[in-house]
Amino acid sequence: MSRPDPAKSDYAKMGMQQSNFFIVAPVFQLVFSLPGIIGAIVAVKQNSFVQERVNTIASMSFGPLYLAVIFMKAGLIFMQASLGNARRDSGVNVPDQHAYKVVGGNADGSLVLMDDTEPFGRFNRAQRAVQNHMEQVFPMVLEFLLGGYVFPWTTAALASGWAALRCYGALLYAGDRQARVKGNIPATLCTGSLGGLVVTIGIFACMK
Repeated sequence: MSRPDPAKSDYAKMGMQQSNFFIVAPVFQLVFSLPGIIGAIVAVKQNSFVQERVNTIASMSFGPLYLAVIFMKAGLIFMQASLGNARRDSGVNVPDQHAYKVVGGNADGSLVLMDDTEPFGRFNRAQRAVQNHMEQVFPMVLEFLLGGYVFPWTTAALASGWAALRCYGALLYAGDRQARVKGNIPATLCTGSLGGLVVTIGIFACMK
């Protein structure tokens, strides 16, 4: 096959061919976390139940654990940013996760990517959608448990919305790789808001 052309990558179609994802990814995450941060600040100031739970966390010196989870999530964001830059520069679009090269024979030096023709293309995209979701579950569960202790109803709503939107994005992904963002981006707003709750809880607990 011909080599992928970075000028024709999905990032180029989105106008992000010059973007530095080490900047873009953290900024997006910060923006998505603002609803959670603002909501948590208001609740800590006004809601006695929330105040009691934050005091309990502080009394057990668990505040740093909340902040550590956010630090781990930040590390994951920078790893994904590195991947985004490399994927954009290579021109290799999703669902491909690797680019293989034939060694020897008539096709020596040719690249090998996933089959995008049907029905194999749909299978590859659906398979990648499942794996992509599994990659997001671990940090989500950590924030779910930590945030849920202080904000059980809000956390339940955000987690349920996230699950529904990720499912929607996965179903769309099977048919069209670019359609996945219709579910995945709103889902990121849910996890961003949850992360905002967790980091705010951690900060207030550490300040006590």
